[in-house]
Amino acid sequence: MKPLLSVRDLVVEFELDRGILRAVNRASLDVYPGEIFAIVGESGSGKSTLAFALLNLVPPPGRIAGGSVLFDGTDVLKMNGDALRQYRWREVAMVFQAAQNVLNPVMRVVDHFVDTAADHGEPHGEVLAWAEELLRMVRLEPQQVLHAYPHELSGGMRQRVVIALSLLLKPRLVILDEPTTALDVVTQAYILDILNDIRRRLNVTMVLLTHDMSVVAKVADRVGVMYAGRLVEVGDVETMFYRRRHPYTVGLIQAAPSLIGDLESKKPIPGSPPDLIQPPPGCPFRPRCTYATARCEADDPGLAAVGDGHLVACHHWEQVHL
Repeated sequence: MKPLLSVRDLVVEFELDRGILRAVNRASLDVYPGEIFAIVGESGSGKSTLAFALLNLVPPPGRIAGGSVLFDGTDVLKMNGDALRQYRWREVAMVFQAAQNVLNPVMRVVDHFVDTAADHGEPHGEVLAWAEELLRMVRLEPQQVLHAYPHELSGGMRQRVVIALSLLLKPRLVILDEPTTALDVVTQAYILDILNDIRRRLNVTMVLLTHDMSVVAKVADRVGVMYAGRLVEVGDVETMFYRRRHPYTVGLIQAAPSLIGDLESKKPIPGSPPDLIQPPPGCPFRPRCTYATARCEADDPGLAAVGDGHLVACHHWEQVHL
């Protein structure tokens, strides 16, 4: 199947007083139509920066220093003007982190839908009918919500409004950055059920950014694990949980909290993420890795196929114990 989104060797840098910080380092991935592709990693791993780069929307002092972002065969990084405006929201929409706080507090919900549509030349009447349908999809009552101000809605309701708003122009791809952050456990599960339902009903493709492996297990089809600005393992969700081969992926899952099982078996990943201005030589995970050897310091491993659709950036992937 031809990928809807294809990223190759993407590099995003920030020029700081201390030097150049490479927040995304030669990242490559493919996202296929109709799937939910999750990108998982610790805070600071580069997930959000990668998402902004997919929209060619990296804020200063950042810049996209290399690579390509192809959406349905067209390089997004070469778009400008009206083409870029149409690409954003109409082709690809994004639900930002803590999205429940991005609504304008002095505007009613209906005004957010109307203004977004007007900015893209959509007829007013058709927009309201579609907005009502979208709100029903996210399990909200349109007549109650459309004429409310954001402060009159709970955090979970505001989050669902923003998800509905992202679908207003019927984009083919939606990027969701930590969509369950700051929500209680029950509301998190509710939001994830809604995302699965929307994917089935609208056949929309999703890129989901998260640090929570339980979110990945519930909704993702395939997973990319990100560390220090790089993708270090890519595979389907079953592979990631039962046949993972990168030490960092193993550590993420071993550290995930659980309501069942032996809590003493949970182990945090030792050490801290590297300084991205002065990264360690060789493999970026080497200082925290129990499998590291002299080869890991001398030679930086790239993503390599170790199975059907399974990619790993590790010299010693065959020795990694699950």
